[in-house]
Amino acid sequence: MASTGGNLLQRTRCYYFYDTATPCNKREPGSGCSARNGLNRMHAILGTSESCIATHPSDMCVALAALEAKVHVAGPAGERTIAFADFHRLPGNTPERDTNLRADEIVTAVALPAKGFAKNHTYLKIRDRLSYAFALVSVAAAFELDGDTIRQARLALGGVAHKPWRDVDVEAALRGQTANRAAFTHATFKIDLARRAIVRALTQAAQGTPQSQSSKKIR
Repeated sequence: MASTGGNLLQRTRCYYFYDTATPCNKREPGSGCSARNGLNRMHAILGTSESCIATHPSDMCVALAALEAKVHVAGPAGERTIAFADFHRLPGNTPERDTNLRADEIVTAVALPAKGFAKNHTYLKIRDRLSYAFALVSVAAAFELDGDTIRQARLALGGVAHKPWRDVDVEAALRGQTANRAAFTHATFKIDLARRAIVRALTQAAQGTPQSQSSKKIR
């Protein structure tokens, strides 16, 4: 439980970040990332860097990303508004910085657009147990429909990156489609295809059997 501002400012989650006996670039820049070759089942798969594979833990922030919230902040230099997509950072070479909030600024408000997808929306959280568990993967999805036609779609993922991950490519692919399982499967087929391709490539690499460029047969 946290305030709205506190929820936005949660540190990214990583076993090794909390274990002060292990190297961690978030805790001590330049010391290394223990998670990359450690226990990383809960860690990021998108937007990672050599420096960090931690994940953002918030559920609320995934929904705010899908809704295109705006974060109002204030400091000695004045007030400014940060688009939610720009509020959190990917790790890059500075994983110690989770957000683009300056050290002398505070969050004063979070604004939601008037059109909030109030009718057609859902939040799905996949986790190891029903309570007191962070998401392995979470999905915030919302539609603006005209009958059965998708006028606008929103899709954001949690538990997969250093920040809430908005999938604008899938949103664009769904626009104008009929809201049914066939359209959803077609729009997201690359996600499952990529997963299977990764498993196949890793298997081939482990077996020392690189894909033949002359033969079209998939080993």
